[in-house]
Order: sequence, then C-alpha cells, then structure tokens
Amino acid sequence: MPHNFSKTVHYDKRPMLVVVVPHQRKDGLYYEININGFPRFFMTWSALGRYDIIGDEAKTLPYNIVLAVSDMLEKETCK
Repeated sequence: MPHNFSKTVHYDKRPMLVVVVPHQRKDGLYYEININGFPRFFMTWSALGRYDIIGDEAKTLPYNIVLAVSDMLEKETCK
C-alpha cells in the first residue's frame, strides 16, 4: 500500500499544495485528494487510461485542477 504524500501542482499559474491519501478498497486503489479551498475528492484509475475523479465533486471542481492532479498522480505512482 502506498504512503501518504504531498506535492505542489500549478493551477492558474498559482502553486497549490495537494495532499494525497491512498485507500485500498475491495474494488481497487483510490486516492483521497485534499486541496485547501476545495472540497475533498477521490480519484482512481479509469477506463480512459488516466486517473479520474469519482463522485459528485466533479461538478463543483474546475476540470483543470482534476487534470493537474491526474498528471501528478501518474508521475508519482509510476516511480
């Protein structure tokens, strides 16, 4: 099981600290994403071949943040 980690991503040319907490569930590995000023959301590997958000939070978050976090997760999990 991966450990918690934090990374900085850029959104609208501003650095944002992202705290990632992995969760192992019976249907796979999920990542809890915490960013100050935004609601907590979860991401998992999707059929699209990348990490994608799950749940209703997708409607309230800017999609550029989701893409930035997805790219960061891919880089961190492929190490």
